[in-house]
Amino acid sequence: MGSARDLLPVTVRELRSPEAFLEVVALERAIWGMPDIEVVPKDLLVALVHEGGLVAGAFLGERIVGFVLGFPTADPTVQHSHMMGVLPDCRDRGIGFALKRFQRAWCLARGIGRVVWTFDPLRARNANFNLRKLGARSRTYLPDFYGPMGGINRGVPSDRLLVEWVLDAPEVVARLEGRRAEPDAAGLPFANRVEGEVPLEARLDVEAPRLLVRIPRDFGVILSRDPALAARWRQHIREVLSHYLARGFVVADFVGREGPAYVLVREDDAAG
Repeated sequence: MGSARDLLPVTVRELRSPEAFLEVVALERAIWGMPDIEVVPKDLLVALVHEGGLVAGAFLGERIVGFVLGFPTADPTVQHSHMMGVLPDCRDRGIGFALKRFQRAWCLARGIGRVVWTFDPLRARNANFNLRKLGARSRTYLPDFYGPMGGINRGVPSDRLLVEWVLDAPEVVARLEGRRAEPDAAGLPFANRVEGEVPLEARLDVEAPRLLVRIPRDFGVILSRDPALAARWRQHIREVLSHYLARGFVVADFVGREGPAYVLVREDDAAG
């Protein structure tokens, strides 16, 4: 039987008051274990919203359990989504999905057609959400993008994939409506060799229009238990993804049934 919390509806709304932004600051610390130096502070949130940014909160009843933060870019048709997170005890309830749907509607109503953001390419949960559920894609690998970080990111370089979410693309609409099945990855070649949770070989000579890149099931566990292995994974995935993106591939999807893996597609075929 579900708890009373599980029966509460999820609601999302814009946040504008300094008091609400203080709650967002508390969420930043609770979700990512951020040290004070990395937290986006209340006063900056006030300024970002004043200048056309978005801060929206997800609520279970009256309790705020997640948020999304986006701000304008040099291109008025593009928003940068800097943060989106949900408290650990409230995950797997579609709250992150509700936040991104709200962000999409908010942007489209203001003539913003694309949203971009970064995520750690070794986090399978985030990869599945961004690529499989939302339909975002990546063409850019950013080594050590933020420099040294604390909290749950402490201990390895802050490499990131930059993803692009084209809000009115048919593929994105299909994902949001649940009309896209998991891609058929059977028989696709792997661009890396992994045994268990250990990367063994980067295969940089694969000649195929579509290929797979394996990542660990739970990089957070590896990072907390075996920092040396985590650092090995970071260097391995940096080498493989950077190589194939430079050759004109797009990180186009994600599969997880037989072990989490990116689906890379040549740019010329990526619209299919």
